[in-house]
Amino acid sequence: MSKEPPATSSNPCQERSEYVFRLDVAKLLEATTAHGDDTGAAIYRRTGIAESSVSRILRGEAQPDLNSAMRLAEAYDLDLRTVITRIRIQAAA
Repeated sequence: MSKEPPATSSNPCQERSEYVFRLDVAKLLEATTAHGDDTGAAIYRRTGIAESSVSRILRGEAQPDLNSAMRLAEAYDLDLRTVITRIRIQAAA
């Protein structure tokens, strides 16, 4: 029997299975454009993330893994908390 308290809406960290994190592509594109990178190839050159992966991320077909998210954050001077949003699972599906 689990000794964890039940999840409550007053503590979002306890709502483990009710939400997912997603990259806000529009905010990422603002940052890449501000740095003069307006193509997947330019983002690849700056970050080292494969151009095909960059393309899928920008189209919203894939989410970056932690390594890629950190590369993007470092390359474009981003705080991940500003470009990753929490979405309720019902809305994300």
